[in-house]
This record gives sequence, structure tokens and C-alpha cells, in this order.
Amino acid sequence: MSRWQQVIRIGGFEFRRFFKWKQELFSLVLMGVLFGVSMGWGHLKSALEETHTVAVIAPFEVPALPNIEWQMVSDREQALVDIGAEYAGVLSITEDPETGYRSDLVVKSNAGWQTRVEASIQGYLQQRKLGDLALTAEQIELLNKPPAFTITLQNEQNERSSATKALPTMILVSIMVAVFGSFGLMMTAITQEKQQRVTEQLLTLITPSQWMDGKILGVTLHCLKSMATVLILIVLVVLVMTVASGDEMTYPEFGAELIIVTLLFALFGLGMINAMMAGFAATIDDPNHSGRSAMMLLPALFVGAGFGVMDSPQGLLAQILSWFPLTSFAVMPIRVADGGVAWWEWLGSFGVLLLTVYFIRSAAVRLFSLGITMYGKEPTWGSMGRALIGRKQVN
Repeated sequence: MSRWQQVIRIGGFEFRRFFKWKQELFSLVLMGVLFGVSMGWGHLKSALEETHTVAVIAPFEVPALPNIEWQMVSDREQALVDIGAEYAGVLSITEDPETGYRSDLVVKSNAGWQTRVEASIQGYLQQRKLGDLALTAEQIELLNKPPAFTITLQNEQNERSSATKALPTMILVSIMVAVFGSFGLMMTAITQEKQQRVTEQLLTLITPSQWMDGKILGVTLHCLKSMATVLILIVLVVLVMTVASGDEMTYPEFGAELIIVTLLFALFGLGMINAMMAGFAATIDDPNHSGRSAMMLLPALFVGAGFGVMDSPQGLLAQILSWFPLTSFAVMPIRVADGGVAWWEWLGSFGVLLLTVYFIRSAAVRLFSLGITMYGKEPTWGSMGRALIGRKQVN
């Protein structure tokens, strides 16, 4: 056999060793699903968005807008009282000598639909102003000034600082960092111990559930520490940039409720994620060659759902995700940080999360017990499924 024949044979062996067409197909399908979810997210939000009734005080009819129902009223003070019960907001349009028209929208809290209303009303008023003017030099200057539009939050006495508005984003970024940290730590801890064959010695002293629970606790606490570090660093960077730009130094405003909710949801949410990762990591024989390692990145999708509702944290989709246990640990804290969440709502969602953690941890223990003592091969998907639902393994 010539040298090149040997090289080709070895090259083919190495290629077949790392290339597993089933795993490659699964990865392609998974990427397709994730891409489809990301592309269709906007349509999903639009489909689930409820219709908002807005009271209007104006000298003319305003243009129709999807998911917005205009209701002309004459008593503005009464309409302001009815915000939250009958109306989602109150829109007032008056003539203004400097800009032509002036609009003011009063709402309870921030939501994505308010931006659409602002853009639509400003464009419509600009066209009305253009039709009313005879395009003299002074009127051209007037046209260059867009109509003023302000949003007043009725449930806040003082305007929120930019640092406070950024608080939900800061919390979500820290949770994302903790989830990726969980992936690295849990994968390294379990697969290295499994490859170094220390499992037999450990299992003579403790049970698989004790071993897994200890890892979950330690990694979760470490990730909470990482969350706190990230939050502190973000605050410091924002303060330094504020001082460098010459603006007034402002600190994020947060209360005891937000701290408690963030800690509880982060602690048990990360515990749930780490249970998933511990159970699945035990089924991986070699992380460098296994096509299953990409599965452990799926929890990042749960946190990604929080970024998808950042523009409307009190919307219908955000409310659904804040109760869905796989995403509530990321979405509920940002809803509480935005304001407008009753105590019973986050407490009920936390109860659902606790039940989910219990069931996922129980299933992860069975999966961990199945895979942690297997060397040289990985359990089949069928045997993993039977372990997850507690059925007896088929020999």
C-alpha cells in the first residue's frame, strides 16, 4: 500500500469518526427550528397582541391602526380615571402655533404598541399640516419641526431615569451569562470525572442523586455569584460612561420586592437548568466527539425569549412566558423590574416553577443514573426516553 493510500484511508477513518450523519441532520433541523422561531417571532407577537382601546380627544378623526381601537371622547379627566379599566391610554391632540399640532398619550406603563401609535400619529399630523399650509418660507421652516409627542406614565410620580429603564436588560444579560456559565461548568465537571473513571469510587460512598444534587447546588451558587458580578460591572460601566459624558450620575432604582423576585427565580431557574444539563451531560461519553453537546445550548433559548419581549414586558406574550416555567425565571424578573406586576402573580408563577423543578430534577436523576456509569458508548435516545419517564430499561 502506497503512502498516499494510507493517508487517504486514515483520513477517511478520521472523517467517519467525527462525522455522524444522524447527528448532523439533527443539528441542521435544530438550527432550522431556531431560525424559524427567530424569524417568526414578530408575527407571533402580532398574532397574540390584544386590541388596545385608546380614548381620543381631538378636533378630527385619527387614522385606523391595527390592534388599536380609537374611541372619541369629550371628557379628558374622566378618561384619565378610566385608564387601566376601560382604556389602555388617552390620546390628546391640540393645535400648536410652533409645530402645527401637539399630541400627548397618557398610559399606565410602557408597551410596544405605544411606539406604533406615536409613529402613526406623527406621520398623519405631518400630512395634515402640509395640507393646511401654502408653503411660504416661514411655513417650510415650520414643516421641518415635527409635531411634539410625549408619553406620560400615569402610575409613576417621577420620570424614570435611564439607568432604571435599563434595569430589566441588565437583569436579563446577567441571567444569560449565568446560563452559559452553567453549561461550561456542568459539562466540564461531569464529563471529566466520567472520563477519568472516578465514578466507581464516588458511587461507593454516595448515591447518584446525592452526587448530582451537590453539583447542581454548587454550580448554581457559583452562577448566582457570576450574576451579581456582572450586574455590578454593568452598573459601574454605566456610571463611568455617565460621568465621562458630563451627565448627571444616576443609579438604578430597585426595591426589596425586585431583589427577592430576581433571587428566587434565578436560584430555582438556574437549578432547573443545571438539573437538565447534569442529566444530559452524564449521557455524553466524549464531549469533543459527541454530537449531543449542542443540545446543552438549548436552555439559552429560554433566556432568549426574555429578550424577545423586552419592548413590551407587560404584553400578552410576556405574560404567557412569565407563567411558562421554562421561561418564567428569565421573563418574570424583567416584568417586575418594569413595574405593574401584582405580588400574587409572581408568587403563583414561582409556585409553578417549583413544581417544574421538582419533576425535572426527578427525571434528571434517572437520566444521570443511567448514563454516569456508561463508558465507551452513549445510551440510545430510546433508553434515555424510558429513563426520563421512569420506565424499566430493556436489556
